[in-house]
Amino acid sequence: MEEDIEELVYLVNLSNSRPVISICGMGGLGKTTLARKIYTHKDVEGCFEARAWEEINGMDETELVVELYQIQKGKKCLFLEGIGRELIHKCGYLPLAISVIGGILREKQSLGEWKKAKENFDTYVQYGDGIEKEKRVAQVLDLSYNVLPYYLKPCFLYLGCFSEDEEIDTEKLYSQWIAEGMISSETQGREETLKDVAERYLSELESRCMVQVKHVEFSSLYRRFDSCRLHDLMRDLCLSKAKEEEFLQTMDFNFPQHYNSSMVKTRRLAIHFQGDVGDDFNEMRNVRNLRYVLLNNKLEYQQVYNVGYSHFISNLNKFGSLKSLILVRCDLTEIIPSEIGYKLIHLKYLGMRDCLLDVLPSSVGNLQCLQTLELKLQGETKVPNVIYKMKRLKHLFLKYGKSGDEQMRGETLRLDGLNELETLEHFNGIYYDATDITKLTNLRYVKALVFDWYTLSVIVNHISSSGNKLRETILDIGNCDFSSDEGFVLLEKMLVSSSLSRVLIDGRIGRLPRCEARTLCPSLVEATFSGSEIENDLMEILEKLPMLKKLRLTDDAFVGSKMICSAFGFPQLEYLLIATMPNLEEWKVEKGAMAKLSCLVIFNCKKLEMIPDGLRFVTKLEKLQIISMPKEFMERLQRVDGEESGQDCDKVSHVSSIVFEGDFHSNIWY
Repeated sequence: MEEDIEELVYLVNLSNSRPVISICGMGGLGKTTLARKIYTHKDVEGCFEARAWEEINGMDETELVVELYQIQKGKKCLFLEGIGRELIHKCGYLPLAISVIGGILREKQSLGEWKKAKENFDTYVQYGDGIEKEKRVAQVLDLSYNVLPYYLKPCFLYLGCFSEDEEIDTEKLYSQWIAEGMISSETQGREETLKDVAERYLSELESRCMVQVKHVEFSSLYRRFDSCRLHDLMRDLCLSKAKEEEFLQTMDFNFPQHYNSSMVKTRRLAIHFQGDVGDDFNEMRNVRNLRYVLLNNKLEYQQVYNVGYSHFISNLNKFGSLKSLILVRCDLTEIIPSEIGYKLIHLKYLGMRDCLLDVLPSSVGNLQCLQTLELKLQGETKVPNVIYKMKRLKHLFLKYGKSGDEQMRGETLRLDGLNELETLEHFNGIYYDATDITKLTNLRYVKALVFDWYTLSVIVNHISSSGNKLRETILDIGNCDFSSDEGFVLLEKMLVSSSLSRVLIDGRIGRLPRCEARTLCPSLVEATFSGSEIENDLMEILEKLPMLKKLRLTDDAFVGSKMICSAFGFPQLEYLLIATMPNLEEWKVEKGAMAKLSCLVIFNCKKLEMIPDGLRFVTKLEKLQIISMPKEFMERLQRVDGEESGQDCDKVSHVSSIVFEGDFHSNIWY
């Protein structure tokens, strides 16, 4: 054995590359004993800064991999650290440049890929004491664009259409990308829509730090991101590249700018204006090959009027290649061409946001390529019964209108036949036939305004059936009485629907059904009950909702005198509003309830004597608003000179913000 020990010690000391030395032999020969002697040998101890002894006999490969993963998780990858530090130095330690480089390296999985990225960096970026920081950042951003995959470049350049610092609605952005043919169906999964693919593209841009995204307030099966925006410097890069590649031209009439002949070649034109735009605007009619037009009036809603663009809009029919037309806060009355549907036959996206329009031309029914239609109009508009003719329509955004609004004059409109429709927003049974929803077999998202019992029963029966493809349903219900036996059954169906994510009920309920926790809506994140006059303790039922994060109870939502939040109830609740419950006298919160609650608002509950003792255990609570409550209630919580003096101060001593207000404020709706 002494000879073996000497040979192994020699091998360990032979190289600085730390090779793996194997000791092989049949069981019982003393391999472990020999290894331990090497481990404790004085000549070996000095070769290592740190040593560890671990016997792995009896472990299979899977166990070894799992244990190694747990050990290495979170540790630095030392052989990449040197490259990383060098790149940070070359970025001039500038945060934006570093984050962009981090985005580039994020997808690199090997040392070779990191080295290749460093070579690209050295090619594009000059560095040294003489290079200004601004120029260095610009070079890094330029590199970030050049290394984008081919399919992401047009998506990034397209973001230049939007105005500076604009929060870009991702729902609309995805549809516009699709209309422009930027989203490939080749990578589309069997159950995916093209919007799902578009969201993946945006996620890639975000991971590369090319865009900044805002996630949806609460998790959703329908989409992850609510909006996105470009950093100022990234937008400069976007506009520069878009112009260089003749991808896009933008005009902002807030700054001195004039029409030039180079715009004749452009395929996409984004015009932002505020006030009178003068003659330059009308020169745009000479541009013939446009595929995309955005007219964005930055005036406030109440100031929507014709400010010099009438000639341009009245000549829209000349742009026969147009695929996307988006008009924002424009007065279209009597100037939009009546034959638009016969001339712009290639149109895939037609958006009219906050525009004034007396009559929508009936010719739009001829837009057989149209995939997205936005009719978010102001005032009264007569809409002809032609929407059902748009067979390829996938996304339909209608005007929001409450019961009694004379928003769309004319006959009941048909939606049957829209077999490809995926998105239906602000459906209103007053203007559309509710049974048509059951015929929209490809529908993934629906937001409906319901003011009559028939529409409600049709929609609830549909969303609770197993044959639909719905991922997300949002219901705003008013003027419906659930207190009958029929209403009770319908409410129970609603509360177990798998796609319901948000619901507002303004009307009498009387009693809530006692559903089993395992059957309750798995995706309901927001609920509002107003004027519901619920007699049984509603907390007993609502606290079982597994994903509920925001709850509003207002205007006699509960007419009992005592509420109890049980231990471990409301596991995800973050916001709670309790308002105008004149009968509420006692509210009990057990330890472990509402563990994630961060904001609590109590408003105008005159008989409620004190806040629950159990709030002391709600450690995540950060903000407490007390509004229009009795003087005695508030005195129990108030502090004098920063010191606790009220009887209930100890219950909320951990709350960082406690606000007392005398009157109702709209911001409590949060």
